[in-house]
Formats: sequence, structure tokens, C-alpha cells
Amino acid sequence: MTSASPSTAKDWQSQLYRHPLAWVLLLACAHVISRVAISDGMKWDESEQILWSQQFLLGYGAQPPAYSWLQWLVGQLLGPTVLSLSLVKHSLIVLSYVLAWQTGRALLPAKGAFWVAGGLLLMLPFGWDSVRDQTHTILVTAMTFGAWWMALRQVRAPALINFVGLGIFCGVGMLAKYSFAMLIGVFAVAAFSVPQVRRALLGRGWWLAPLIGLLIFAPHGYWLLHHWREATTETINKMDISTQVSHLKGLGALANAVFSTLGLWLLVSLASYRSRLWKADAAPSPAADAALPEWRIWAWPLLWRYLALVFAILVGMVLVGDVSSFKQRWVLPLTAVAPLALYVWRPRLLADGVGRGYTTTVLVFALIFLTLATVRPWQSNLRKDPDELNHPVAQLSAALAAAGYDGKGVIVGSDNMVAAMLRSRNPQAYATACTAEFGRMADCLAQARAKAAQSGSGLLYIARMDKATPAWWEAVLATAPSTAIQDLTLPFSHMRASTPPMHYQFVWLPAPISP
Repeated sequence: MTSASPSTAKDWQSQLYRHPLAWVLLLACAHVISRVAISDGMKWDESEQILWSQQFLLGYGAQPPAYSWLQWLVGQLLGPTVLSLSLVKHSLIVLSYVLAWQTGRALLPAKGAFWVAGGLLLMLPFGWDSVRDQTHTILVTAMTFGAWWMALRQVRAPALINFVGLGIFCGVGMLAKYSFAMLIGVFAVAAFSVPQVRRALLGRGWWLAPLIGLLIFAPHGYWLLHHWREATTETINKMDISTQVSHLKGLGALANAVFSTLGLWLLVSLASYRSRLWKADAAPSPAADAALPEWRIWAWPLLWRYLALVFAILVGMVLVGDVSSFKQRWVLPLTAVAPLALYVWRPRLLADGVGRGYTTTVLVFALIFLTLATVRPWQSNLRKDPDELNHPVAQLSAALAAAGYDGKGVIVGSDNMVAAMLRSRNPQAYATACTAEFGRMADCLAQARAKAAQSGSGLLYIARMDKATPAWWEAVLATAPSTAIQDLTLPFSHMRASTPPMHYQFVWLPAPISP
């Protein structure tokens, strides 16, 4: 569908609706170039992937393994670099937009499909946070739209291939985030409550979807059965489950997470469509009923019941489960289809000449997010508060080499960031982070020492002293007594000269290491 214009061929928005992929790819390339150019430093999720993707394992701890498997695969070609991190992330961001567009296209014209994908960009946990520092959330969002696309296709044009696709997207979704199980359950309840949808999803070959999904998840599922506590403890702790906390706090946290996720998109929609959102339709008539899309009779009940169930369960987690903390990234995949629901509810928003401001706003925010991502190290300079992207990674690696470190062996960092940054400069080394979190530090240090001893390599302990505590070195020195700690002081990157320098401490133990 195109906008009313004297010349459709010259209407840039109409061209954009018909050929969005080239522009999405261009935006992704700009983000990759920007990220590689601005810093060798790494944020939390990025550094986590550098450490986890050193090996191909069935499980990696608190998060399912799909993203780390992809990072491992790309790392085999490009190494543990910022480039490999950025390529995986932005490839999945492009996939998310493509699948969001395809989901919209299953019901809507090209303009509506573009707006569904554009709505995803306006959800800050995706449009901004995914660029800044997120991993698994991107993949699960892509799989969410993939599953919706296959389900909607099956209702409109039943075929076995739809069940195959649904099984693949659901299986990979479970390998992206365990919370995908909630999405599957809520969707199933909503879908089976709508007769036309229920008949389509129970049509010939329906069993292919659960079979394929289970086969994809099974290897990790076996690991999960034997590491249940390891996989769930961190997430449960983040929920702050407590009967001592007021339900008002939990409801407030939920409201904040929901508005932080959907707020910008809602505000842009209100400003763009205004009274068309709530203005009553003219009195029903046979002609008006005939003009409504045929899919609206089942798509609208499916979508509103799904979203209503999602919010009911989230509220129930507060009132019944005593959950008092919610993250935006938890809410995003569950509510990502809200823009599609809007256009199914109000098909008149898709009329010619409507919503041009919405399209323009999506493009403006795409450029804003690219600009903000590019200037992040210099923003730290303005705030006078350096962060991980200001760490002098190359200089740190060179200083350690000058102090005797051979670029191999085992690196033990005081946190993920410093360990991963050094691993990116020393790809022949194995890196890990040992922290006091969950009481695992002693075991972590012992395992690192054993690995160095078994491999006949050296052992490097390093701490960034803006984060590490004296207790960290006490635990390290307990495993390596009579060892002198050495200091390094280096200026931050992209910070004014008056900024206090970064202070690192390290211990390098050349091979052989005694067990």
C-alpha cells in the first residue's frame, strides 16, 4: 500500500516500504563499522560471549547456549574480536527486523509490515539496548517473530512447511531464552481459544512442530537436567522474590518495565495517528463489513487474548509469586507483537496518506541510535566517568607483554570485562573470570590453576582496580603464596588528559605451574 502522492514513483516512503531490506542492511553495516572503530573495550554481555564461546558446550550457565554457539562458529573464522561480536549481534538484529516484517506481511500490506518492524526499533530494549549491550534478548526476539510468522501463515495458507518452521523457531527460541516457554504456553492458550486458529494449528502434520522443537532442544535439555541449579539460580535472584516486599513495589517495577519497553512506541503512535486510534467507526453496514480484511475475525481475538494473558501472568507473578523485580529485556519478547495488534485492531491506520510521521520518526530514531552508539566513548568524557569502552586494551596488552606475559596460558580476570578484553588481544590464551558471586571463587581459581598445570602453560591473574576489591587478591594469593603483585597505570582512551588513569594489578606466573 502506498501513500497518497502526486507521483507514487517519487514517493520515498512508498519505495522504502517496498524495499526495506537494503536500508536495514546498510544500517547494520554502519553499526558494525562504528563499533569496530570506536573501541576494543567490551561491555558485560559482549565480554561474556568472548569467554563462553571459547568452547562449544551443551550449556554455559544461566543462559541457554544458542547465541554462544553462533558466536563460537563466527569466532572460528574471525577470532575473539570486537568484529566477530558485532557481526553476530547485528546479523541477528537484521534477522529480527526481517522476521518482524514477515510477521506483519502475513496479514498487512507492505506499509503495515514496515510499521510492525519499525515498532520494534522504537522499543528501547531492542532499538537501543540491543545495540549497546545485549545478546540473548536479540535472538529470542527474532525467534518470537519467526514463530508468529509461521503460525499466522498456517492459519491463512495451511501447509506442512509452516509446522516445520514453527518447530524450528520454537526450538531455537528455547535455546535462546528459557522464558520462551512462557511465550509458547500463552500463545497456545490464546490460539486454542479461537476456533479458526485452533483448527489450523491442529491440521495435518501438526505434530511436526513439537517434534522438531523438542529434537532441537533435546541436547541442551539433557545438560539442563543435570545443571538445573546452575541454570536457574541467577535468574531467580534477579527476580527478588520475597514475601517481605510490598506488592506495590513489584507492581511498580512491572509498570516501569512495561512502559520502558513500550513507552516510546506508544508515544510515537499517539503523536502519529492521534484521533484515528480511538475515533469510532461509522455505523456498521454490510458494505463496511465487507471492506474489513477477512483475517480480522480471528487475528484480533488471537492477539488481544494473547497480550491480555501475558499481562495477567506478569501481574500474577507479583501478586502470587512475590516477584518484585522485572527487567525490560524480559518483557520485550512477550510484548513485541503489540504493533501488529494495533494495526489489526485499527486497519484504517493503513489507509493512504496516514502515518507518514510515524515512518519519519522511525528513521530519525534509527539515526539517533546509530549516533549515540558511535559517540559512547566521548559521552563518557563529557560525563567525566569512563567505562569499559574507554579501557586502553591495546596498551594494556602491550604493557603485560613487556612485563613478561607470553600471550598464552590461562588468564584469570577479576571480572568478565578485563578477562575478555585481554583474550581478544591474545587469542591463543584461555580466559576466565573468577568472582565471589554465588560463592564460586575458590573453585574457579582452583580450576584455572589446574588447567594451566595440565596444559603446561603460564597463569596470568589481573584485576581492574576500579572494580576489584582487596578480598579478590587475598583469595588469589591464597592459591599462589609468595607472589608479588605488580601495578600498571594507563590513561583511558577518548578521555581528557586530566582524567585519573586506570589502575590495573597483575601477577604473571610462567610455566610450569604446580597443581
